[in-house]
Formats: sequence, C-alpha cells, structure tokens
Amino acid sequence: MIKKNNIEKYVKLFESLNLENLNKFDGLLDENIYFEDPFNKVYGIENFKRIFSNTLNKLDNVEFKVLNIIFKKNIYIIKWEMIYFAFNKNNSIFGLSEVTIGANEKIVSHIDYWDSYNNFYVKIPFFGPIFKFVLSLVKKRI
Repeated sequence: MIKKNNIEKYVKLFESLNLENLNKFDGLLDENIYFEDPFNKVYGIENFKRIFSNTLNKLDNVEFKVLNIIFKKNIYIIKWEMIYFAFNKNNSIFGLSEVTIGANEKIVSHIDYWDSYNNFYVKIPFFGPIFKFVLSLVKKRI
C-alpha cells in the first residue's frame, strides 16, 4: 500500500491520461518540476505537460498501466507499461519512474528509465533494421 499523498492522484492521472485532463497535473506538480527521460530533460509544469501532450498527439491509443510501486521516505519507484499504436502496429514499453515528493507534498522530480533502443529505435520503419545490423556488428567486437 502506498502512503496517502499526491502520489496516488498522480498515478491515477497517468492511468487515465488524455489531452483533456493534462491540466490536472497543475495541482500535483511543483512549479519547477524536473522531468527526464531518454529524449527529454526539462524543468517546469508547462514543459512537463508539453511532453505528454506531444506523446498523446503523435501516438494513437496511448495508455499507461502502473504495475507496481515501492517507496522509501519521499521517493517512489513506479514500474509501468505504456501501450500505444505506432509504426502500423500495437507496441508497449516497460519502464521505471523515480518520482520525488517535496516538502510541499508536490512532485518535484520525475525521472523515467526505459530502453529507448529496443523499445523505440529498432521499431522505426526502414531505420530499425539498420540499427539492429549496427548492434550486431558491435556485439561481435565486444
């Protein structure tokens, strides 16, 4: 069971995320939130929301499923799956988020860890096979 604070609302918001409810992040995030993933490093609520707005606009049928949460003090590790439609097929990405709650009970940091190579680059039409080929050459040398 997770502690009663903004993390519960945060998780529920991700699990129901769509373009119409992005502004619900405003009450949960510190105004200077830091967000990082394999493609982004930003500060601020508007930049945070812009990333998820772009994701929801560029991919179809985006859904986040929270699979597990562990915490110690004010740091939460959230295991998740992101399901989406792109490159003419259904896809999913598994990852972990390190979410930190500040003294003001708002989320001050959200850092995502996921494998962008296997979960994104190799799925790009035309370029994916090239990435796989290059990796096979690198593996032969290691």
